Amino acid sequence: MKKISVIILAILLISIFIMVGCSSTKNTSQSTSSTKSSITSSDVQGSTQNIEIEEDDITTSFTLVDENGNEVLPSVDNVYTITEAGTYTASGKLTDGQIYVNAPGVEVELDLENVSISNSSVSPIFVEDCDKFTLKAVKETVNYIYDTRTTDYSDTTDETIGDSAVFVKNGNLKVSGKGTLTITSTNNSGIHSKDNVTVKNLTLLIKAMDNGIKGNDKVTIEEDPTIGIVCGNNGIRTSNSEISSKGNQQGYIYILGGTITINSYGDGIDAAYAVEIASSQDEEGNTYTPIIDIYTNIYSSYSSTSSSTASTSSLSMAGPGMMGPGMGGGFNGGGFSGGTSKAAKAEDSAKGIKANEYIKISDGVIFTYTYDDGLHTNNDTLDTGVTASATIYIEGGTLKIKASDDGIHSDGTLNISGGTVYVSESHEGIEGKIINITGGDTTVFGSDDGVNASSQINISGGRLDVTVSSSGDTDGIDSNGTITISGGTVITRGPNQEMAAPIDADGTITVTGGTVIVIGYFSSSIKCSAMTKTTSSTGTSAGDHTVTIGSATITYNNTTSYSGSVTVLGSGSATIK
Repeated sequence: MKKISVIILAILLISIFIMVGCSSTKNTSQSTSSTKSSITSSDVQGSTQNIEIEEDDITTSFTLVDENGNEVLPSVDNVYTITEAGTYTASGKLTDGQIYVNAPGVEVELDLENVSISNSSVSPIFVEDCDKFTLKAVKETVNYIYDTRTTDYSDTTDETIGDSAVFVKNGNLKVSGKGTLTITSTNNSGIHSKDNVTVKNLTLLIKAMDNGIKGNDKVTIEEDPTIGIVCGNNGIRTSNSEISSKGNQQGYIYILGGTITINSYGDGIDAAYAVEIASSQDEEGNTYTPIIDIYTNIYSSYSSTSSSTASTSSLSMAGPGMMGPGMGGGFNGGGFSGGTSKAAKAEDSAKGIKANEYIKISDGVIFTYTYDDGLHTNNDTLDTGVTASATIYIEGGTLKIKASDDGIHSDGTLNISGGTVYVSESHEGIEGKIINITGGDTTVFGSDDGVNASSQINISGGRLDVTVSSSGDTDGIDSNGTITISGGTVITRGPNQEMAAPIDADGTITVTGGTVIVIGYFSSSIKCSAMTKTTSSTGTSAGDHTVTIGSATITYNNTTSYSGSVTVLGSGSATIK
């Protein structure tokens, strides 16, 4: 990953559009009622609140004591060593020192009570070996860890120095508590465990030149932490997709709660195997639903010129100005001016959420503003030698996307069965080898194709509303293979010309159910079975329009006017206004 200085101005938003149209003779499958998406273009923005970072004003002498009150004394090189199980408490200021843990097979907890630890030559907290190491920010305390090294150790083979401010060589790491922990790493990562990382409940703020949080095998975010990351590489990352000695698949990132804001030069979330985002419950029955904002590359506030010294009072969280000198940006709706060109994207990977095997979203409120794809799965070869399936499952939640490249891209199959998806800015809105839409509310704007598949598009439920430019070589829905619509509501727009159309396929286009509304050119290649076709010159102008079939009313909005006509395929004759 290339790491360079990027300072962001506040950048914008472009608006969105909602539309309708399509097809022929009589049918049986008809939804009862459908309206416009509850999201509008002005809603496609971050959700998190500003969080100010307090100044490091700790001046008290550093102490480290065990659970019996016995003081741990440093060696001559200012290293405090822990070799036995138990709970240890650190407080005060430790300059150019280190806490070193080597306790194989046991659990160690390090409680931070208003502590400041810095080091200019090695990782300030280094865990050589420990079955489970817990780093806890005690309630109502504010704590700081500084890795001020001038050398980048991300590619080092010397594991005696660590490549992050908090480094776990062997063992699982848990970062928890009800206090605040700020980690600053001038040239390296914030947190890195070569096994698993779990983050729970605390306020965790990370500013790092490399990765924010990396667990080679697994990262889990649970319950209700507040996490802010500004980094020069990936925000949250796993790197190992092997099968463990116990037979467990590795490489997962689980986000099961919390409020998370990531400003990364590289990918926001990058999993070697899979990403799962869902709500969860604790033992008391409390429910936690994730809120995630991701800004990448030029849309992030990452800057290597930001302060990384002991005084961090100038850092603040906000999107896209979080924890950096960039200006916090507003997001205002715009006219129909098109998405960013595909050429205008990052040279290095700068995706919002990326995985190889799969991404599954079942709950949460997720916003991505990316100089690359919003969501992306690769069919790369896993560490096991197997080719990843590169599947995306959107089953629930709310997903709001602005992307310089594709909004959602799957090298394999893209499944939308629930939730709300709103792609307000993209090159191609959603793209995959196979696209299956069985439910949910999906609204897409694309400066090129709105929905594109290299093999199949299958729609049997939900609502799909697609907008592309009224002129140019843009298709609303396009398949290099086939398109099959058997249910749901489909609204698609496009130029009034056969070579670029609201709906287009190299193979067959078959409509057997649902309601399909085509605004612009209606392809004579669409095959209809038992569908009623209604065509009208009404409904092509900019503004709100309705289509009524029996008791069902569908409302759509055109953000610009289209030439041609509106064609509706439904279960009966349609009234178009």
